[in-house]
Amino acid sequence: MSDKWWDRQHSSLGSFTLVGIIRSLRTFIKLRRSKGKHSADDPPKSRGEIKFQMRSEVLCIISCLSDLVNAIHWMPTGFLWGGSSPTWLVGLMGTISSMIGIYQTAAGGSSAGV
Repeated sequence: MSDKWWDRQHSSLGSFTLVGIIRSLRTFIKLRRSKGKHSADDPPKSRGEIKFQMRSEVLCIISCLSDLVNAIHWMPTGFLWGGSSPTWLVGLMGTISSMIGIYQTAAGGSSAGV
C-alpha cells in the first residue's frame, strides 16, 4: 500500500518539476524577446533587472531539472532510469537544487517555487 503512495508522490514531484521547467522556459524566452521593449501597462525595466530575471529563470530551470532527475531515480525500476542512478549522482542533484534554492532565497528573488 505504501509503495503506491511512494510512486504517486514521486510522479507528482516529476509532474510539478516539468511544469516549473516549462513555465521558466516560457518566461525566459519572453524576457529574451522583450529586451528593451515594454508594453503600455508595464513600466520599462532596466537591462540589469531583465538580466537578473533571466538569470533567476535559468537557475530555476537547473534546479527543476536536478529535482526531476532525482524524482525519476526514485520511481520503480523500468521507468526511464528509475533506481539506477549512482548514489553520488543523486546526492549531487539534491545538493545542486538545494544550493540554488539557498542562493535565490539569499538574493531575495526566488523565481518559481516548485
